[in-house]
Amino acid sequence: MACTLFQRRPEAHRIYGPVPPHTLVRLTKRARRGRVRRRGRSMTPLQWVLGATAAPAVGLVLARRRLRVPPVVTLALVSAAPVGVAVATPRRRWRYAAIGAAYMWSFVITWALPYENPEKLRRRLQIDYEIRLDSLIGLGIPPSQRLQRALRDPPRVTALDKIVVLIYGSWFLPHGVLAWVLLRHDRFFPRAATRLAMAYHLTTPFYYLVPTAPPWWASEEAGRMDGEVERVRRHVVNSLRRRPRQVHDSDPGNPWGSMPSDHIASAAMTAMGLAEVGPVYGVLGWTYVALASFAVVYMGEHYVTDVLVGLAIAAGIQRWEAQTTPLVRRIAETLDRVST
Repeated sequence: MACTLFQRRPEAHRIYGPVPPHTLVRLTKRARRGRVRRRGRSMTPLQWVLGATAAPAVGLVLARRRLRVPPVVTLALVSAAPVGVAVATPRRRWRYAAIGAAYMWSFVITWALPYENPEKLRRRLQIDYEIRLDSLIGLGIPPSQRLQRALRDPPRVTALDKIVVLIYGSWFLPHGVLAWVLLRHDRFFPRAATRLAMAYHLTTPFYYLVPTAPPWWASEEAGRMDGEVERVRRHVVNSLRRRPRQVHDSDPGNPWGSMPSDHIASAAMTAMGLAEVGPVYGVLGWTYVALASFAVVYMGEHYVTDVLVGLAIAAGIQRWEAQTTPLVRRIAETLDRVST
């Protein structure tokens, strides 16, 4: 009987495959592999230093007004945040999300930083040059003024007002699309993420060098364009909250960052990335760019000139990407070596 069973075993093995190992054996092997991985992922001294200094650095940035931290120090700290995250985190898929979050945090701080001294910034504020440029585009009348004359019905809040505010409020959509690319088409992600970061990099200096009032501010606060251009977003929010139309909220951030439109630059970069994934995705991406461009001009948040400069920044990034890719790759490889 034993001999018969011994002879039949190869036949059973051939038909049914090898006998799976016992559950305890599988768990033991899995635990052993986990220990090996954990040993391989031990943190380097540099990573320990970055981890220990991260919390004080973030706290210093958040308390910069109370502690009167010089803007130069704040800029240095927030600019180092994405690099620090890249060095301190292991090479896993979630690392991209962590770097992206650090980068957006640094961009928001950098964007708002000039307005923390509004009196000083007000002395350099530009109001009229974009009105003149947009008047040329609009054949004598800035497009924001033309659109609000033709399509708005103050003091009512129309369905169009709500739709454009919804589109404008979807500024985070490029980042959501980037997350989708990471999950579904990760081979396109490094290039798409790099281009989006470059778009924000190239728009930020304008907020320091050429602080520019948006159409609604030039109209409501400075009396330009016959005072006809209103801030649509404020009226929609007041309507939804059932508050008087005249209520003005002090928005956080920088109201004098009209030039250029980082919203459109980032949306255009995302559309370019989607076009590489597939033509249908590209059409959807550029449709969003067109809708967002109309929304920001209609709402008085940006001039057409801002939109065109944002698109030019996106086109320039695409044009010069091949020349900058080797440098970006060397930086990424250096960060990977440091983090391992």
